[in-house]
Amino acid sequence: MERVLEGLRVVSFGLVISAPSAARMLCDLGAEVIKIEPHQGDTMRMIRPVKKDSRGKLQSGIFTALNCGEKSLALDLRTEEGQEIARKLILEWADVVIANFKPGTLAKFGIDYETIKNLKPGIIYGEVSGYGQKGPWAQRGAYDICVQSECGIAAQNGPWGEKPHRVGFSVLDYLSGRDLVIGVLGALHYREKTGRGQHVDISLYNSGVTVLEDAIPGYDMEGVIAGTVGSRHPSASPHNLYKTRDGYINIIAINNFLWKKLVTIMGRPDLEKAEGLSTGLERLENMDRIDEIIEEWTSRHTTDEIAGMMDAAGLPRGKLCTVKDVIESEQTRFWNMAPRIEQPFLGEVRINNCPIKYSEAETDIKGPAPMLGEHNRDVVCDVLGYAPEAFDQMKSRGVFADDL
Repeated sequence: MERVLEGLRVVSFGLVISAPSAARMLCDLGAEVIKIEPHQGDTMRMIRPVKKDSRGKLQSGIFTALNCGEKSLALDLRTEEGQEIARKLILEWADVVIANFKPGTLAKFGIDYETIKNLKPGIIYGEVSGYGQKGPWAQRGAYDICVQSECGIAAQNGPWGEKPHRVGFSVLDYLSGRDLVIGVLGALHYREKTGRGQHVDISLYNSGVTVLEDAIPGYDMEGVIAGTVGSRHPSASPHNLYKTRDGYINIIAINNFLWKKLVTIMGRPDLEKAEGLSTGLERLENMDRIDEIIEEWTSRHTTDEIAGMMDAAGLPRGKLCTVKDVIESEQTRFWNMAPRIEQPFLGEVRINNCPIKYSEAETDIKGPAPMLGEHNRDVVCDVLGYAPEAFDQMKSRGVFADDL
C-alpha cells in the first residue's frame, strides 16, 4: 500500500523528543526524512533503555522509537562547509524543515527561515521551542518538566489536594510534536492552494495551555483556581481510581443514567435517589462519601470481576495496566501498536507503532533507526551530487562524523 505523504521530503534538525516525534510521524505517513545530527549525535542515542549491540556499542530503545525509518547525516554546522551542505540540502531537496533549537540558533548558521524563504519562497519551516520564536519568554531554555510547571499542567497533577508534580512522562514534548505535524500538514495544504510556504511556530507552552480543559473557563467564570485532582474530576463524581482485591480500576458515572446503572450492579439501588446523591451537583459535593461507598464494593472483588460487571451493564471503566499488561493486551496486538523491528547490530526491538490507521494507505514503521552518520555519503554524493573525492576530503577535515 502507498503512504499518504509519499514524495514529501523533510530535513529534520530535531533532537531529543519534540521535533523528532513529529519527524517520526511524518516518516510513518510516507515522508522521506533526513535527520541532521551533530558529531556527537542526538542526546537520545545514550538515553536508557540501552543495550550493547554485536559491535559492543550501546543502542537506545527510545532513540530507535523516535527515529525509525529515517536517514542520518552527521554534520558539523560550525564549519562553513557543514553549513553549505545543510543549506544546499534545504534549497535543492527539501519541502519541509523542522527543528527544535532555541530561537535564533539556525540563524547563526545561515539556514533560518528568514534567510531561506528569500531563496525558496515555497519552503515550510516548522519549529518547536519552549515558549515560541518570539514573545517575552522566547529566549528561555526549556525542558518539558519546566514548561509543565509554567503552563499550569503540573499544578493540577498529583493526589487530590497534595503536592503537585509533573505528569509521569514528557507529555508536552509529544503533544507539541503532534501539533507540529498538524501545523506542517496545514501549511502544505495552504502551499498547494497558493504556492506560498510559511513558518509554523509551535511551543510546548502553547500546546500545554490548550489542554487545561475546564481550568481556564473555571477561573474566568467562577474564580476557581484548579489544583491537584488525582484521578478525580473537579466537575463530576464518581470519577476516580478505586482499589480492588488485586489491583485498581477507574469508574466513571457522571450523569444520572450512568449513576443508576452503577448502583444497580453494586446491588445498591437505594443510592440512586438517596439524600445528597440524586443529582450530579449533589454527588459532586459528596464525592468523599461516594468514593468510600464505591471502594467498599470494589475491594470485595477482583479487577476482572468488576470489569466484567461493568462491561455487561454497558458502563465505561478502565483497568489500571502496567506496560507489560499493555504489550500483552489483545487490543494492542490487534492494532499492532507495539511491534518488534529488526535494528542493525542489535536484533529485535519492540517499539510503539503509528496511531493513525488509514483504510487506503500504510502507516506501519518503515524501517530501523539509522546509525549515526549512516547516510552521510549517500546524501552528499547521491542526493546533492558531490563527487566522492570531495566528500572524502570534507570528511578528512572533520565536516562529517559516523559511528559505523
